[in-house]
Amino acid sequence: MGTLIMLAGLCLLILVHEFGHWLVAQYFGFQTPVFSIGFGSPYIVVGRWRNTEFRLTPWLIGGYVSLPEMADESTAREVMQAQGTQLRQHRDFPIWQRSLVAVAGVTMNVITAVVLTFILFTAIGRPEPQVRDVYVSALSATNTIARDAGIQPNDVIVSIDGQTVKSPDDVVRLIAAHKGTAAVIVVGRAGRAVTINVTPDANGKLGIAIGAHATIVYHREGPVAGAVDAVKTDAMLVGKMYEGIGMMLHIVPVPKDLPAGAADVHGIIAIVQMGSTAFATGMANFIWFLAAISLNLAVLNILPIPVLDGGYLLFFAIEKIRGKRLERAVQQKIQLVFICLLFLLLFYGVYNDLVNPVHM
Repeated sequence: MGTLIMLAGLCLLILVHEFGHWLVAQYFGFQTPVFSIGFGSPYIVVGRWRNTEFRLTPWLIGGYVSLPEMADESTAREVMQAQGTQLRQHRDFPIWQRSLVAVAGVTMNVITAVVLTFILFTAIGRPEPQVRDVYVSALSATNTIARDAGIQPNDVIVSIDGQTVKSPDDVVRLIAAHKGTAAVIVVGRAGRAVTINVTPDANGKLGIAIGAHATIVYHREGPVAGAVDAVKTDAMLVGKMYEGIGMMLHIVPVPKDLPAGAADVHGIIAIVQMGSTAFATGMANFIWFLAAISLNLAVLNILPIPVLDGGYLLFFAIEKIRGKRLERAVQQKIQLVFICLLFLLLFYGVYNDLVNPVHM
């Protein structure tokens, strides 16, 4: 059930994205012969409206709106021939109109994410973790101060020098205040309190890794606060996504405890698996996951890579600098190369899904 719901959610996000392109293109008078959810064949025609053939295919790795004035003619000619009609003479639309058509899909995905987040915050509640306790998740093999003092894995840290510990930050702050000086730590172990005297090193370290057991509590917000927080939360998430892309490209430093690389690339199988798991754990998690995927679609599509929406903006920038368009044949050849690279990446993602599945 969760898998089917997630597939439906993906179709919705693709539909929203492509509807953005189609809507703005229709407004400006672009030709839109094909609107497809999925790529390739076989496909079914679900309807025709406003000189557009609406298609659905089983290959849900994206979608497209055929836009001849944006140098996308292959599927357009196919449809025109099947209908016994011809493509209209291309109009020369200004760069600003073509740019708005290109970014419309990304814009719709961002709007969708904000709306979903707003619904989550106002109808279910803004998720806030409440820490139940802070514990020692592991002991260092090199810094043995904590081990030698008698601290053990899974000890719950109750207090440090009489100050109650309520979060991992409290532990870091209170231990750092005892660089080279003794501290009294009370831990909970097997239902009893154990007092341990320990002296951190000169850097304020004990040689422990800290974990926390937390419960997610949902606080419903009003419309205004929900809208503001939805925008802020999604903006922060977009920043994290670009930071992640920077880590994969080694533009941004990768934290030692957060390895990144080709093995982290996953595809449609992992997305559906994670979405299905999110649905099984509750509607709040599922709505949040759909919002995150919608933002992912926006973030990836706006990258200046030919064949993606940002690739059109790249071509338009080149056109502005040159004072004339790139020849259609040149643009289509560049796009073909990147289509091949994109499909290789998609297939590699599916390969990772099968060989290195995501563990929830």
